[in-house]
Amino acid sequence: MGTTSSKPHSLPHLRELDGMRGIAALIVFFHHLCSASIYTNNWGTGVLFLRNIFEYGTSGVDVFFVLSGFLITSLLIRDRQSPAYYRDFYWKRALRILPLYILCLLGVLLLIPHSTGYVLVSSLFIANFANVFHIESAGPFWSLAIEEQFYLLWPTVVRRRSVSTLGHWALAIAATAILLRFASAIVGHHNYYITFLRCDGLAVGALIACRFERRQREHLRLSVDDPLFVTALVIGALLCTVPLALPSTAIGIAFAEAFRQTGITLICGGIIGLLIAHTESKGLAPLRSRFLTFFGLISYALYMIHLYVMRAYDHIRGPLPIGDTRAYAIRILVVFAITIVASLLSRYLVELPALSLRKHVLKKPAPEAEIETPIFTR
Repeated sequence: MGTTSSKPHSLPHLRELDGMRGIAALIVFFHHLCSASIYTNNWGTGVLFLRNIFEYGTSGVDVFFVLSGFLITSLLIRDRQSPAYYRDFYWKRALRILPLYILCLLGVLLLIPHSTGYVLVSSLFIANFANVFHIESAGPFWSLAIEEQFYLLWPTVVRRRSVSTLGHWALAIAATAILLRFASAIVGHHNYYITFLRCDGLAVGALIACRFERRQREHLRLSVDDPLFVTALVIGALLCTVPLALPSTAIGIAFAEAFRQTGITLICGGIIGLLIAHTESKGLAPLRSRFLTFFGLISYALYMIHLYVMRAYDHIRGPLPIGDTRAYAIRILVVFAITIVASLLSRYLVELPALSLRKHVLKKPAPEAEIETPIFTR
């Protein structure tokens, strides 16, 4: 089915999603500092509490996936009748992602020994398959690889299908990824860096975008979808409890991860859907706070940089003394402060100058489109 001839509504700037992106970046940051890099139980109650709290902080990546799927699909739907549809989309992606991405790759190549293989696969946006090539991972490039692989094909689907059919495609992709996770669990596999086992978050975000567009066209309140999003939250929470009842065998662990990952995706989708449906409501004011939106603003740089700041700190200061709470706190504060400074430098010296080049490479909008409220992208 081809595209419709009517022009889609523009999407307003949803400030709650800025705050949600900030939360996602922060929980990934504290996962690495407070959980993934704390290896023993020989710590005080406070440190172990933080380790447990942020154990599943990688779910921040799933928030990014759902947000990305929603925002990018919304933009693609809006622009899909443009004669410069593909050119503009990929130029926007390149100017948003590549400048900092390339700088980080150069840093990895120059400063991390034996990283040539990882830099090579990352430069080809296949870092999520690094283990297939027996290459040790050295950074966060795997998640961007999943996104870019998804967006190689997804714009064509959006371009050639109606919004209603597009929603069916998004649902089918999400369901297929979930089914493949459980199928792989049968043989004890749970490597969710592989695109077709992890792209359900992007597809769920795309599905929300389709429903958003449909509600706008029908002039309905977005809250009519509240039961759907609440149901996703409840089912997601229930799925996350299933691993508690599974045995600690290889197959049991694989199924536990499949249930947990599916639950997290549904929870993220439910939360993002509810935020969009109730944007600007008083109850969501904390998500519009300057604190969270600030971290949303620098979230890309914070996500890309923080692991390398932590590695540099640990290399210079040496291993964190087990049980030394003061050294633990100093490590968090110093790494956090340096990461924020580096992220701001990236924002104003790298990212924004690159984005300013859009006016030179993108097709100029028609006069009536110039007054539309722009939407931010990750």
